[in-house]
Amino acid sequence: MKKLASILLAIFLGFIAGRLAASNRQGEIPRTLLFRIVSPNGATESYLFGTHHAFSKSFFDTLSNTRAKLMAAEIVITESDPEPGHTANDIVNARTSETLWSKYLTKADLAYLREHLQKGATNFEKLRPEELYAALNREYTINACNTRTAADPNLSIDDYIGFLAKQSGKQVLGLETAEEQLELIKKDIEGMPPKVHKKRLSRLIELIKSGGDTQSCEATDMYREMAFDYRLTEPCRNSLMLTDRNARWLEKIVGDLQSSSCFVAVGLSHLQFECGLISQLRERGFVVEPISAI
Repeated sequence: MKKLASILLAIFLGFIAGRLAASNRQGEIPRTLLFRIVSPNGATESYLFGTHHAFSKSFFDTLSNTRAKLMAAEIVITESDPEPGHTANDIVNARTSETLWSKYLTKADLAYLREHLQKGATNFEKLRPEELYAALNREYTINACNTRTAADPNLSIDDYIGFLAKQSGKQVLGLETAEEQLELIKKDIEGMPPKVHKKRLSRLIELIKSGGDTQSCEATDMYREMAFDYRLTEPCRNSLMLTDRNARWLEKIVGDLQSSSCFVAVGLSHLQFECGLISQLRERGFVVEPISAI
């Protein structure tokens, strides 16, 4: 809980991670997180990596082949690479209005959160209910499902990839701004009544207090073991978060994939289904094939 506010930089990523569609059914793709991409004319070779935002350095460093492909790339593309002053923390702290938390939290839950978040880098009073839920859910997943070690930096696997890329002098491109991502969270729950916010926040806070429920770790366990089906012939189930975003992202990366060696790292759910980047790139004439991530 004490690290909650400091991870708000990647709050949106945690929200998407919670939506990861995992399955123990195996389709035509073997267990992996990494894909080789060859441009239609065969001139360039790039790589596509599916992330889970609850994981960090300790997991990524076990993927020796993935790390090698990252280090060999000319351009690294991630979901977001905020400029100074435009992180999620910056956006929240710059707001002039505060949330009336009595509408969304019980007195006990509000007192609990204020005690644990008062020293954080983010102004808790200015968070929106959906942002608080996303941050709490991510913190809960990390702790309950043991996705990180004590030695891990306070970075998602996506942020760690960006850090490694910049450390080695590579060009890093973000597909979205933090402002756009926070607005997407808001739109995704648009119209949700305060009593529903209150109920789900209270349930999540109780899980955090009690130490969590390991049955909720199915998605993280499957990610760690790479035991899921990409379901490339099934339609996407969320237009706002998957179909529409994947289409926008595709337009941004196609040019780079045709001209440079790229390493693209996005949430695993954006690789899955008919609207996913794997299927969409294949439709554009790219060769996309699974390779060992390890």
